[in-house]
Amino acid sequence: MNEESEKFRKITMKVLTMQLNSITIMDIVAYGGAALGIVVALLQYRGGHTGFGGCLLIILLSADFFLPMRQLGSFFHIAMNGMAASGKIFRLLELKEEPQEKKQEIPDTEALIRLDEVCFSYEPEREILHDISMELKPGSFTAIVGESGSGKSTLASVLTGQNKKRKGTLTIGGVDFDDISEESRMRHITYVSHNSYLFGGTVRDNLLMAKPDASEKELWQVLEQTKLSDFLKSEQGLDTVLTAQASNLSGGQRQRLALARALLHDSPVYLFDEATSNIDVESENDIMEQIIALAQKKTVIVISHRFANTVTADRIYVLADGKLAEQGTHEKLLEKRGVYASLWNTQQALEHIKKEETA
Repeated sequence: MNEESEKFRKITMKVLTMQLNSITIMDIVAYGGAALGIVVALLQYRGGHTGFGGCLLIILLSADFFLPMRQLGSFFHIAMNGMAASGKIFRLLELKEEPQEKKQEIPDTEALIRLDEVCFSYEPEREILHDISMELKPGSFTAIVGESGSGKSTLASVLTGQNKKRKGTLTIGGVDFDDISEESRMRHITYVSHNSYLFGGTVRDNLLMAKPDASEKELWQVLEQTKLSDFLKSEQGLDTVLTAQASNLSGGQRQRLALARALLHDSPVYLFDEATSNIDVESENDIMEQIIALAQKKTVIVISHRFANTVTADRIYVLADGKLAEQGTHEKLLEKRGVYASLWNTQQALEHIKKEETA
């Protein structure tokens, strides 16, 4: 980690030095050129080769003539970002299209999700997940917890098929994950993150993405479940216009709307990845209430760094440094006095201090 940090620091300093040098050179050329133009104009005027008007015009033009060059220097950082982005775009364009071979469907019956010694790495030399083995039983409430950087969100990306270059076995209903069609996976699994994307348009448009043939009654039903109906009725109802990423809503309202869309999708499996982070306490409690109710009839997987949201889970998996450290119910894990108990006690102490400060 220290080597990577030092390498990043050196690269950053090199880029900043290049930027500073380029801006300095541009400024010297620009101001020097303007000064030279002014001197030439004054000499020409003094020698009687040009009139006062011509001299004044040259002086004014000299000041503006090199402005584009100075602006070019200020665009250095933008150009560097563009070069970095273009590399990613070209890599995306070079990706080969997956063969359109016939793939299997996830069984309609309640399916067990099984991970057996799953490993994953973004880079060959750095493995993020190490030999993860889990059983996510149908109709259960499963929690995956751990500190930031323990691999929780990476595991979520593997479970949803966003990251496919894994080692080990991942099956749903006995069918290998790689053999399942993408359409079937998307119908079967609903993913809600801490920053679910909401599109510019109306509330109705965003909800209908989950179920295009949904009736107006169904739309209002999920909005009432997430306690958004009163707010929207005070606006333009389902035709309330949202800006890109719903920036005209609060963080809690955005997550409520994302949850409403997820509920409308009505899939067998729901995966919530830090869905209650960075929102107000009232919204967090309301969303967790809906998630717990949903777990009574669906397979629900909650990934969270806040353990208070997962105490009622049927099974809790604890990740530490990309490895499965512990598993069990909340009570059993506290009895072990291991990683989970240590993190739980730390969080409880911090929340107690926070309550005392706000009291």
